[in-house]
Amino acid sequence: MNHTPQIKKALQFAARKHHGHLRQETEPLPYITHLFSTALLVAEDGASDDVVTAALLHDTLEDTDATREEIVAAFNERVAELVESVSEIKEKDGKKLDWKERKTAYLANLEIAPTDAVLIAIADKIDNIESKLEAFEEEGKELLTRWKQPVGEYLWYHGEVLRIAQDRLSEHRLTMRLAEAHAKELAAFL
Repeated sequence: MNHTPQIKKALQFAARKHHGHLRQETEPLPYITHLFSTALLVAEDGASDDVVTAALLHDTLEDTDATREEIVAAFNERVAELVESVSEIKEKDGKKLDWKERKTAYLANLEIAPTDAVLIAIADKIDNIESKLEAFEEEGKELLTRWKQPVGEYLWYHGEVLRIAQDRLSEHRLTMRLAEAHAKELAAFL
C-alpha cells in the first residue's frame, strides 16, 4: 500500500471514527486492524488510492457517526460512493431492520454495486472469515458465544457474497481467496 497523503488521511480518519471500538466476534483487537487488513487486501491487488481509502473507511457510515457528506468533504465523491455501496442500511421507512433484512438488502445492493465496491466487500469478508477461523483455533467453541447470530446465518451470508463475487469477478484472485476461506469456514463450523 502506498503511503500517500490521502491514504494517511484515511488511516487517521478511520482511527478517529473507530476510536475505542473492538472487534467483538473475533479476538478483541482494536477495530482499525480489520480496516487495515481490508485495505491491504485491495492494495495488494493494485487498487487506486480512492479504492484503498474506501476500504479503510468501509464501516464508517455503518458503525460510526460519520456522514456521507463528511467523507465527500474529506476525500471525494468516488470514495463516498464506494463506502456507501458497501454499507448496510440499518433502517427503512422508519423501521429498524433486523440482521437478516440488513444482510439481504446489502446483498441486493452488492449485485449492482461498482466493481471496486465488490472488491472491497470481498476483502472485507475474507478478513472477517479468516479472523474468525484464527480465533476459533485459539478459543474453540467458546468463541461462538460472542457471535450475535447462529453460525448458519454467517455461513449463508458469506456464501451469498461468494456467489456474487463469482458472478461478477469469477477469475479474480480475491474471489478465489474468498472461496478458499468460505470452504474452510464450512469445514470448521458445519
